[in-house]
Amino acid sequence: MISNNEQQTLNFGKDLAKKLKGGEVILLIGDLGAGKTTLVKGVAKELGIEKHVTSPTFVLMKVYEIQNSKSKVQELVHIDTYRGLGIDDLENIGALEYFGQNDTICLVEWGSGLEKYLIDNQINHKIITIKNINQNTREIIISNKQESNK
Repeated sequence: MISNNEQQTLNFGKDLAKKLKGGEVILLIGDLGAGKTTLVKGVAKELGIEKHVTSPTFVLMKVYEIQNSKSKVQELVHIDTYRGLGIDDLENIGALEYFGQNDTICLVEWGSGLEKYLIDNQINHKIITIKNINQNTREIIISNKQESNK
């Protein structure tokens, strides 16, 4: 998908949220400013989260309760591994406890290093790569494998 502005990336996140059933871990890959947090904002908005969603770069993980009784999904977990967090670090902050939980959706910014762990533990996951085409335009790719940034 090509996104030509922030609103389109937000809408992509909303559309993505409609397809999520719970238990998914979504690894978000892209350069600084590519739109990873904007996409998460769209997911959160569609799930009925009213809190202001910001990147968890400094707090590492944010957990948002979902008050939507129509869905079995009860929590959105937003994790940022930009600072080079590995599996041990994620375990120490309690993040791994959320992976694969049927009532939880996990979105991990800068999560490319987690794919082996997710595969080894048979945790349902997708990779969303956001590539900067120019100042406003992004290419958004959903895959089961990390796309090359070449």
